[in-house]
Amino acid sequence: MKHPMLDSTETKAILRRMAEVRCDLDEGAQEIAESARDLGDWQHYVKSYPWISMGAACLIGYLMVPRRHTDLPALNDSLPETIDQERQLPDARPSWTSGLRNAARTQVGNLLWRSALALAEQQVNQYLSGWSDTTAPEHSKDKP
Repeated sequence: MKHPMLDSTETKAILRRMAEVRCDLDEGAQEIAESARDLGDWQHYVKSYPWISMGAACLIGYLMVPRRHTDLPALNDSLPETIDQERQLPDARPSWTSGLRNAARTQVGNLLWRSALALAEQQVNQYLSGWSDTTAPEHSKDKP
């Protein structure tokens, strides 16, 4: 025995719409997953925003470089006095945490520098390939 509600056009339309919604949900979930992957991928940002990425890398590199010491000895101090003063200073060796911090800074700096160089190389190659395509002589039909 068939139920009369299952054969109605309204029921078929609702079922069709439910199938469309399920399909849309699946596509939406895939798009969300792809955008979430892009959010965690630093290469996506470098490809999408190359100049901002290069500026950020330069800024981070600038901030990581230690500042010069401003407590230089006065010019009128003689060399022997300066040597005696330095001999009296305690031996200031960095602790293991500062050594670890410096090693991490060096690694991050090297990574940023390599990324910036790779990006610059890619940009130059793209520019040169586009430039060579536009300046290459066109070989048209042979002239008699």
